Amino acid sequence: MDEKTILVIDDSPEILESLNDSLGNDYDVRLAKTASAAWTVLRLTEVNLILLDIEMPGMSGFDFLEIINTKTTVYKNIPVIFISSNAEQETIDKALGMGAAGYIVKPFLPENLCETIERLFQNVKL
Repeated sequence: MDEKTILVIDDSPEILESLNDSLGNDYDVRLAKTASAAWTVLRLTEVNLILLDIEMPGMSGFDFLEIINTKTTVYKNIPVIFISSNAEQETIDKALGMGAAGYIVKPFLPENLCETIERLFQNVKL
C-alpha cells in the first residue's frame, strides 16, 4: 500500500515540528504555516488527510475548510481534522458541522492523534 500523505497547516513552528516528528515515520508529512502555502501543497501533492489549525493569520481554518467544501470539488473528499487550543463546545460543534472528520484539542498526546488518524484511515476509502 502506498504511503499516505498528511498536510499539516498551523502557524506555530513548534506544532509543525512536533507533528512532523510524531507522524513522519508512518506518513509522508507536508507542512504549511499559512493557508496560501497549503494551497500550493494541495496543487502539487495528492493529500490523504489535512490537520488544520483554526486560528491562523490571513485565513482561518474555518475559512479554509469552507473554500474546500464550497468552491473546490477536487479537494472536497479529503478528510480534515481540526487541531486547536480552543476547547469550547460551540467551536467544536461548528467544526464538525462544517464536515470536519474530527477535532483534537491542544495540547494533545501524540499517540492519541496517531490512533485517531489510524481509525480514520481504516474507516475511509482513500
